[in-house]
Amino acid sequence: QGYQRVWAGLRGLKLAFYKLPQEHEPLEVLDLGELVTVQAEGGALVLRLKGQQVTMKAESWETQEMWRGFILTMTKMRIPRDLVLLPGHNLQLLEALREEQEHRGTPMSPGTPVVPSCFFEVTRPEAERLLERSVGRGNLLLRPGGHGQGVSVTTRQELQGTALLRHYKVKREAQGYVIDMETPHRCSSLAEVVQFFVRRSKGSLQPLYPEYSTRL
Repeated sequence: QGYQRVWAGLRGLKLAFYKLPQEHEPLEVLDLGELVTVQAEGGALVLRLKGQQVTMKAESWETQEMWRGFILTMTKMRIPRDLVLLPGHNLQLLEALREEQEHRGTPMSPGTPVVPSCFFEVTRPEAERLLERSVGRGNLLLRPGGHGQGVSVTTRQELQGTALLRHYKVKREAQGYVIDMETPHRCSSLAEVVQFFVRRSKGSLQPLYPEYSTRL
């Protein structure tokens, strides 16, 4: 069976397919409100809708699992428990769920952490390289903490032509988060952690937000 290479975009319950990433008119739009099941079968993702079946193949197993997670999260308005994803990918799903709940006017479940869009599933060296490549777009990001513990903040600033890279540990506590500094600073959310660094730097630090481009 042949596949057509397309770019896909998910907005709420609308899954749109485009010939090229910069195009605005989709080739096809699926209404996920009609979704019956979505599951991985034979190296592909099979969407069964009322009166229609669509088979999608992604460039990697991880990307395919992410799509399954996003589709189920948008249709069920909760994150599936059977996903096999890295912690950072789960945080991206939480962020998408939060945005969709705000759009639909439904509240988040109590205790659900809200994840800023400047969170990236990268290692410490990858974070440094990402900020170096993103000069002018942002110089602060959140990433998974070392050894899978908590979250870390990575910042990059230039002083007289020299790049200064700093890393801060952020620990999760029952009442929020604590930034590990000489004088520990407590925040109620990760968004507040980001704003703390922006305010502390008087605006010279700005969060880096992703440029989305997903290809199927």
